Amino acid sequence: MALDVFELPCFVASRLDGRALEARITIAAQAAPGQRALIYIHPYPPLGGQFRNNVVHELSSRFDSSVGVSVAFNLRGAGASEGRTSWTGTSEQEDLRSILDMLHHQLLQLHPARHSAADLRSVLIQMQARGFLHDDVDVARLDGVPLPSIASTLLCGYSYGSVISSAIAADEYPELGIDYAHISFPYSVVWALALQKRGWYLQRIASTVASAALAFAAGPECMGRHIPRTLFIAGTADTFTATPAYDRWWAQLRGKALDALNVARPELSVSAAECAVDKALTTVSVHNADHGWMRRESEVSDAIEAWWWHTQSPGDCSEEVDAEWAVVPRRYN
Repeated sequence: MALDVFELPCFVASRLDGRALEARITIAAQAAPGQRALIYIHPYPPLGGQFRNNVVHELSSRFDSSVGVSVAFNLRGAGASEGRTSWTGTSEQEDLRSILDMLHHQLLQLHPARHSAADLRSVLIQMQARGFLHDDVDVARLDGVPLPSIASTLLCGYSYGSVISSAIAADEYPELGIDYAHISFPYSVVWALALQKRGWYLQRIASTVASAALAFAAGPECMGRHIPRTLFIAGTADTFTATPAYDRWWAQLRGKALDALNVARPELSVSAAECAVDKALTTVSVHNADHGWMRRESEVSDAIEAWWWHTQSPGDCSEEVDAEWAVVPRRYN
């Protein structure tokens, strides 16, 4: 269902060092509790990556009117954000956690060096006049922009942005219900983007997938709590990572998750174990699409919509494959 949204260009502070981060935040009109949120994390800043790119624009155009809050922001060193790109992505992780903190606290605080108290009051008055704040709210008493409560959050990282989003453990923000969409993850060149941290990032992803598979395999034992799911979308003509490299890596992720299930739940049938892994990990290969996705952007949003909007139920993998919810690796022609 499309919602009326309030778009707010602003600057927020990084929790690491207070640097001003440029952001564009959309908020749904008086959204009900338990809304969804989308956070877009852009490609590598030294190569021109920032939130004003074709993929982020497509995703924003497709999804922003369907969620309670969406955030497109520039990591340090990108666009009008302060600072410079780090060698390992560690500083950028804190930039992203600053946005997640905002959703956790349900409060957007404008950067004090970039926005005055009058700026905040003007924003709040506009929001109230358009129905984004109840009439009985005393805007003079607010020290930030109220946000709706969020129960499901998609970290939507593109290229380098997917490396940064992969570092966030879902259990850091359990109430936000984090899932991961990794678009054109730069698997073969992570070493160049994060130096000695390459192994750490890849292990984080493997652990996320394996832990989720174990939770899905538990079936009813895990009902009622969010289990993070991971989606990879890549073109078969990707500029930086060849399809065979992606396929080998994705097979390794599946294999490690199955090994973890075999150790922790040896009584599981093969089909039940595979079902659990399929719920935790989905991979989509798009024929002849390259790393930039020019004129192919809608295929990215199509894949995310089919996965995140239509496969939310955890189902039950404790015995046999649940045909309704089992998701298999797919290729788009």
